[in-house]
Amino acid sequence: MLKEFGIKNFITALFVFAAVIALLVFSGLVKFGSDSSTAAGQVTVWGTTPYTVMQKYIDQSKTKEINIIYKTQDPQTYEIDLINAFASGTGPDLFIMPHENILRHTDKIYEIPFSSFPKDQYLSTYINQSKLFLTDTGVLAIPTSVDPLIMYYNKNLIASAFILDVPKFWEELIPFVSDITIKDANGSISVSGAALGTYDNLLNAKGILSTLLLQNGNRIVGTDSLTNKKRSEIAFSENGFKSAQQALEFFTSFSRFGNQNYSWNEALEISREKFIAGELALYFGNGSELERISKKNPNLDFDIALIPQINETSTKLTYGSMTGIAIAKQTKNIAASIAVASALSGQVVSEKLSAELFLAPARKDLLRNKPDDAYSTLLYNSAIISDGCIDPDKEATEFLFKNLIRSVNTNALNVTDSLRKTNADLDAILNKTINTTIKDKSFEQ
Repeated sequence: MLKEFGIKNFITALFVFAAVIALLVFSGLVKFGSDSSTAAGQVTVWGTTPYTVMQKYIDQSKTKEINIIYKTQDPQTYEIDLINAFASGTGPDLFIMPHENILRHTDKIYEIPFSSFPKDQYLSTYINQSKLFLTDTGVLAIPTSVDPLIMYYNKNLIASAFILDVPKFWEELIPFVSDITIKDANGSISVSGAALGTYDNLLNAKGILSTLLLQNGNRIVGTDSLTNKKRSEIAFSENGFKSAQQALEFFTSFSRFGNQNYSWNEALEISREKFIAGELALYFGNGSELERISKKNPNLDFDIALIPQINETSTKLTYGSMTGIAIAKQTKNIAASIAVASALSGQVVSEKLSAELFLAPARKDLLRNKPDDAYSTLLYNSAIISDGCIDPDKEATEFLFKNLIRSVNTNALNVTDSLRKTNADLDAILNKTINTTIKDKSFEQ
């Protein structure tokens, strides 16, 4: 009995100590490494960023008291390797992942309580999209960077159509693509005004359609107020269904032969390759794709702009893939793990690492100081308005969006039935993943 009492008290004391460290570190009252007595030991970090890129940031985050080991993971097997490592008790202390992947692993994450990192302070530190990492009681991950969707445009194609400005609003896209797209009577397209409406040959199709849904007020995934469980919002309510219907019909209209918006089809090559070849006027891609596009065709005369919005009065928004650092529940060194997470998400590392990866930092204090170059300024602005949704299983939801788009394009289902099926399928995915780790509030009443 005394032994059991001692162990319980030790564990309680450890968590209290970690909470104090978290409050000091994340509040900025104590800078990482300034007090060697607060945390010590070895911390293992997993992520997909190459070691050659991460090494200098890992080295500068080390102290005499804390040693950091970073292990680069294969993006294709990262999640299964992480699950297996935790199952065998050999998982990392910290793991870095995009929000589309990390949120399905809440059962493996040490949640930083709001008593340690106050909610108001968290929200004032990070971009609006950072809300995705919050629960009712604490913080699941610390945001580090965001990769927002932006609009790449071919300056020569646009000028050749005697057009001076790129679309700022989606409604302006309709005459724009009509003036630029070159197609024959059979629907064969040689030059496209914009790549929209398909899935297999449209990179970022899920992100683009998500942007349209979010801009139109559809959160995609919401929370049931009675049970606290996550549920699909795609067609849950009448308003949600109407917003999804409008977004889906607009999106798929660009791949429907005979429609005035027709400018893309599944017979064309991958959208980014079509843009690089100089045969696509507008390409909606992540900010991180800039280097790849520039290197593949150095002679391509292109620029970037904010992704189109619904109208002048609507809240500006684009989809962003937000990366965060999570503390593993299995870690045996919570205090040191919190300190390292703070260092890797701090101002110095966030700013420099994000720039090196062509990403934007997720910290508001960094985003307030716009860089001198136009590209980085546009990327920072896009990060400020970036948003996303709770993603229970990235691969499963990719397949979900793929089937949604295909069912409409092939007339397998009409828009109404396609959305209803997608809504039900998303609920099923949520119930198999995230909802298995959420306590049902309805049983407490």
